[in-house]
Amino acid sequence: MENHPNSIVAVQFHMNDAYDIPFSYTRGTFYGIVGVPTTWFDGVIERVNIQPSESQTYTWFEDAMNARLGVPTDVTIDAAVERVGFRQYRVAATIAVEPGGVDKDMVVHFLQVLDHYPSSADNRYRNAARAHAEAAETVPAGGAKLVYSDVFALDDVDWQHHDQARFVVWVQQPAAFGPAEVYQATVVDLPPYVEGDADGDGDVDLADLAILLGAYGTCQGDAGYDGRADFNGDECVDLVDLALMLGNYGT
Repeated sequence: MENHPNSIVAVQFHMNDAYDIPFSYTRGTFYGIVGVPTTWFDGVIERVNIQPSESQTYTWFEDAMNARLGVPTDVTIDAAVERVGFRQYRVAATIAVEPGGVDKDMVVHFLQVLDHYPSSADNRYRNAARAHAEAAETVPAGGAKLVYSDVFALDDVDWQHHDQARFVVWVQQPAAFGPAEVYQATVVDLPPYVEGDADGDGDVDLADLAILLGAYGTCQGDAGYDGRADFNGDECVDLVDLALMLGNYGT
């Protein structure tokens, strides 16, 4: 079975301040948060408040994380993200329970976060929760793979800081309230974006031109429309998009 050292210990942090957003508030309620700050390691080890010094606090948190790193898990996650339209990304996760494991009921979470959220906007600085989706499923043991996906549209703030946007994917024991064990977690970054890069491989070349020409003259809802070739967000593929692509062609 896969051990946590080969994965990520899911650290869930909640700051009970005026800048809570619905998902953060929901998670805080789920765990019955009363102290500030509160951290949960893999959903089962709670740390409330801080120690007398920074080094003591670090050691306190490190001990909790190390306690979880030694716990084996039979769940695996492979996640990927692709651009599917103007500011739109599909995140998909392939989840499996390894041979020798046991069938698991779980909740699959997709969380889009933004690192270094602009401090001029509010006080959520690191990995600020921006959008969330979840699904409850039963994953059978024996290596059967189940794929879950959802599409997220980045808003103006996320798009402006596109290089700091990422997705956290984790699977967790279903429960009405915590503690609830996190079986596995992973992080996947957004692919680099170059205007005109329709296929998301980081450059603008003939492959991208082929995608645009295949959708040229169509709008959303038309047969053949491909949102990856809509570079200005008007839901049509036209001369404007061609000009944007040609402006970066060969880069």
